[in-house]
Amino acid sequence: MSKDEGPLTRWSLYIDIEGFGATYEEGTQGLISLGALMEGIYRIGTICFPESPDRIFAHQIGDGFILVGEFGTESLERPLSIAIALMRHVLMTGGVAKATISEGTFGDIRGCYPEELCEALAKACGRAVRLGRGVMTIFTVMGTALINAHRLSKTPSGSLIVIRRTDLHRLPPEIRAVEHGDMAIVDWIHTLYPQLNRIIQQAGLHNPDIQDMERYMKRYMDGYLKSNETSDSDEHRRAKKWVDNTGFFLNLART
Repeated sequence: MSKDEGPLTRWSLYIDIEGFGATYEEGTQGLISLGALMEGIYRIGTICFPESPDRIFAHQIGDGFILVGEFGTESLERPLSIAIALMRHVLMTGGVAKATISEGTFGDIRGCYPEELCEALAKACGRAVRLGRGVMTIFTVMGTALINAHRLSKTPSGSLIVIRRTDLHRLPPEIRAVEHGDMAIVDWIHTLYPQLNRIIQQAGLHNPDIQDMERYMKRYMDGYLKSNETSDSDEHRRAKKWVDNTGFFLNLART
């Protein structure tokens, strides 16, 4: 294991862009949303938490990122604050995201790769090796921090922040959340508390008021339903379920 990312239990935050495939095919919104997510992570990491023991590690996985802290912590206020700040930043650029918060181990797994691949990586001094005139890009870190957070992202659908219900006591008392089976869903639009505001302001991220966030989200929900009006019954049903979940868990009255 590397010195920077050893087998410690750490908080983990998995966040990705909702509907990336559809928006990518239809125009530039998917890339705009992904760019906003990248921008937010970069600013938070470099401005708010640049040094040990508070630094974060972020790794891109397709249209999303897994973020992990340097150490474990009893409170999950920091990853929640980061998640809410990023969700709002993406929303105000016209897209939506989904995030899950968990914890586990995370480390460099290159030592488990085939010897010839490790030698090629060492020569390349990076995460990509040559395949003749082609390229192989390799994800060199793995652990239960990623697995546990990604598992939470499977259900329910919607632009949500999902945590384990047993972790509710580890969050700020000001949060608004709804219990859902063994999970809990955080209302990231109407939740306000000091550390969240500090991160948003320090990182220079979008800082919309609640009315603006409600308006942007309702606009996205209406557009999503409209784009699936002529879809087959299964696709339309999934779209309606996504909209219903988002509206319910974020306390958005539908008119």
